[in-house]
Parts: sequence; C-alpha cells; structure tokens
Amino acid sequence: MPTILVDLEDLRRLIGGDYDLAGLGADLELVKGELKGRDDDSGRTRIELNDTNRPDLWSAAGIARQIRAARRGGLDSYPAFEKEPGSAEIRVEKRAREVRPFAGGFLARGPAITAPSLAELIQSQEKLCDGYGAKRRTVSVGIYRSEKIRFPVHYRMAEPERTAFVPLGMDESLDLRRILERHPKGVEYGHILRGCERFPLLVDDTGEVLSFPPIINSRAIGEVLAGDRELFVEATGTDLRSVLLVLNILAADLTDRGYDIEPVTTVFPNRTPYGRRVRVPYPLANRVTVASSDFHRLLGTRFEPGQIEHLLRAYGCDVVDGRKTMRVSTAPFRQDYMHPVDAVEDLAIAYGLNRLQPISPERFTPGHLQPVTLLEDKVREMLIGLGYEEIISNVLNARADLSTRLRVDEAPVVGIANVMTESYSTLRWTLLANALAVEERSAKTPYPHHIFEVGEVVVRDPEDNHGARTESVLGAFSAHPQASFSEMHAVLQYVLFYLGHEAELRPLDRGSFLPGRGAAILINGATMGLLGEIHPEVLEQWGVRMPAAYVELRLLPSALLR
Repeated sequence: MPTILVDLEDLRRLIGGDYDLAGLGADLELVKGELKGRDDDSGRTRIELNDTNRPDLWSAAGIARQIRAARRGGLDSYPAFEKEPGSAEIRVEKRAREVRPFAGGFLARGPAITAPSLAELIQSQEKLCDGYGAKRRTVSVGIYRSEKIRFPVHYRMAEPERTAFVPLGMDESLDLRRILERHPKGVEYGHILRGCERFPLLVDDTGEVLSFPPIINSRAIGEVLAGDRELFVEATGTDLRSVLLVLNILAADLTDRGYDIEPVTTVFPNRTPYGRRVRVPYPLANRVTVASSDFHRLLGTRFEPGQIEHLLRAYGCDVVDGRKTMRVSTAPFRQDYMHPVDAVEDLAIAYGLNRLQPISPERFTPGHLQPVTLLEDKVREMLIGLGYEEIISNVLNARADLSTRLRVDEAPVVGIANVMTESYSTLRWTLLANALAVEERSAKTPYPHHIFEVGEVVVRDPEDNHGARTESVLGAFSAHPQASFSEMHAVLQYVLFYLGHEAELRPLDRGSFLPGRGAAILINGATMGLLGEIHPEVLEQWGVRMPAAYVELRLLPSALLR
C-alpha cells in the first residue's frame, strides 16, 4: 500500500488554517489512511493509505482536499477543467506511436515554490510514476521551469547516437544511448526502451531538450528550484486516459497550493478517443447509476431523505437524484468508479464505517476447504521443501508482457473491457510473465534464484458460458548459471511422485523456450502443463542475465487427487 511523507504544518494549512491536528487520526478514515509515525531522515510524518484505487490521495494536497470537502460539504472549485487553453501547444510526431504514443501538459503560475512544497511535488511525481504508472512503464512525469521554454513543445522520436544533452544530476553531455548506460536513472529504467530503434524526446521550438522520457530531464530546463513561480508539467505514456488522469491530479494539487493553471493543447497526428486536439487538464468523466434502494440494502442502514446526496457531495461527488436511481459522478481527478458498489462504498466512508451496525448471521453454516485448496496447499509445502520461495503476484498484466515479451505472438490472452491502465489490461494465461517480472528486479541478490507461485490463470474455452475458464496452476522458476530442462523435470517428477502420478513429455515448440528444450506435460493422456529452458531473447526482454528454466502444472483435483 502507498505510504507518503507529509509535513503536518503544511497539511494543516492545506486543510484550513483553523484545523486542529488533534483530529487528524480520525479524519484519515476518509482516505483509508493511518498515521505511521515520524520519519527520522526527513522529520516528516508517514501516512499509509490502504487503497491503491485513489492515486489522487497520494499527496498531502490530495489528503487535505478530501478532509476539506468533508468539513465544507463539497469540493472546492477547480476552474482549470473548464478554462479555455492558451496558445501553448505540444505537438506529437507520428512516429511516437512506435514507443510511447501519448503526451500532455499544462502550465502553472503562482507563489514562489518553497523547499517543503518542492519536496511534496517531487514525492507526488514519483508516487504517481512508480505506483500508478507501473514504474514509468505506462506513465512518466516531467516538471520544468516554463520561462525557459519556447512553445510549441515537440514530442518526437530521436536516433539514440545522434542526440545528446546534459541530463539532470550530471555535468557532461551524453547521447541517449550513453544516458541509458551511465546515468543512474538510465540504468534503472532503461529496460522500458529495450529493443527500440528510436527514443522519445521532448524539445522546445528552438530545439532545446526538455527531457528524454521516461528516463531523465535535461539539466538546462528540467531542474526546478525553490523560488520558481512558473512551471510546465508534462506526462508521456502508453495509455492516454492514464496520462490525462495523472496530469489532472497534479493540476488539482497545484491549484490547492495557490497556482493558476493554464491548459495546454496537445496536437496528435491521428484521432484519439478524446479527439486530435486534447486540452490538459481534461474533464474526464467517471459516473455510475445506482438504485437508491441499494444504498440502504447494502449498508444495512436507513438514511433520511436527502442524506445520501448530502453525504456523497461532502465526499466530493456530484449527485443527480432521480428518485428511484441516483447518478453519481467523481471529480475529473478520480477515475476509480467501475461499478455502482463503488459509490455505495463512498457513502459508507462518508457516513463513517464505525457507525454502521454489524448484523450477526441468522444461520450457522460450517465450511470446509475445497479440494483445489487442499491440492494447492500440498503443492506449496512440496516446493518450499525443495528450497523454493513463494511469490504472490497480480492476475492482471499488460498485454505485451503476456505476448510479445514472451515471444508468443498468438497468445491466448483474455482482455478486460473497462481498462484503467495498460499495465492491468489482460488476465494472465501463464505465471511465467510474473516470475520473470520478479527475476527482473532480483538481479542484485545472490544466485541461484528458485521461486514459485500457486495462482489462478484464465484460459480461453469456447465451451464455457463466458468463453473462458479460471484454473489454478503451479509455476516454478529457476535462474542460475546451470539452470536447465533436467533441473525442472526433476522438480516435476518430485511433485507428481508424491501425488501418485507419472508424466509423459512431448516436444513443444513455443517461442518462450529454446528450440528442442521445451515440452508439454501429459498425465493420463491429458495436457497438464509445460516445461522448458527460457529462450535468450525472452530473458533479454526482461533484463534477466542468467540462464533460466520453468515448469508449469495445472492443479486439477479431478486429475491429480486420488
């Protein structure tokens, strides 16, 4: 869960100068937050937010906004979402679609930025990029001193060896390729651009470099200092809605700090879901229609006439009461409504979760573990006994992670319709991508690496009512200099021996595995999994520098339990 650092005095000013910090602990229930003590290094206070669906709350300004709305009965006005754009533009080159197709930004003018508010701004930028932007893969943000920029800004693709500038934190000019090799941010995030022939670049109309997204800003323009009054905030990414949401959040945060926001228009080479000319901040819509009776039924409480609308408005929502139904909309910097129950949850938080009366069950119904759970637990014990460490990862992944990055072009992925971000747009059909993602971040730990996961995958099935079915599988992954097919075959034999089965292996030609080093696992004639040595191109896609092998076994109680 996201944890942020706040200066309590700054937070008090943002909520309102008369606010008594003694009540902060209780008010943090509005943001599902908890005080976690003082950070010794910075002297600021840690607040843990027990929700990942509200990136607009990942800052002192966001927390203050929610508490302030509850105190005043509604949100403040944010005129930037209705304001006409000025003449400043961002012009996107057609080739940008090769890597990161989308960009947007806005101008902010206001009070001289102080060291504490600059620290808050940088923290917000980093939290949004790392948490919501999947460590800059889907969204990255740059903040600049706007008085040094000559508009329009151009977002183009550049040849790595022919473009150079002085990056933030360095004194020498480096070309884009050398920035990836030598700059700390290039080393950390360079894998995002692995395999690209051209790299993204933001330049102003004079050709001065603003940044090399998603890696690093230029030192000349991209170094914001205490005392600056005019800022240009931009974001680039792979999903336009996510880019717009992040910029909306930052625009709201800066508005709350007294800045005047001037929208900037992005001109795209092709039409997007929001048109070819997209202004930022953008008035994103996010609304659900809820049966009025559902508020009472789901929360087990009878509300007075008008009370539901009053509480939701005090929580920052817009409500249109149609008697039998209510249309509830969030502010443009919130996009977390996916189901009518989300609005019911907002009402519960606004009303006070501790005020809801618990109801005891009317019947005593003892339960027991399902056969698949018993099988999963048994397999977990076996893998832990072999010295493997268990991981738990997301069922939702990026489409590219489950296809091109595994060298499986015709991957049987199942997508979701209401995508919030490209990083979580498809349901996984294999656990291999998740294992590689963990290994990608584990290069500095001593080898060998032995990890496993027992988790759900979603498999296409034309005979199922929904066209897909959910299965539990075991995925075991090994990475070290001697990782091999034989090693993972031994793991498979060990597991099946204690389950009372034998497996037959048949050659499997799959792009994820080395030719001749992949096999399908058959038990009693039924295909139950796969096994193989990972192809070097897959390892390179994930930044894995050691040989690796993998085995995946379907955990079907009907086939494996006797």
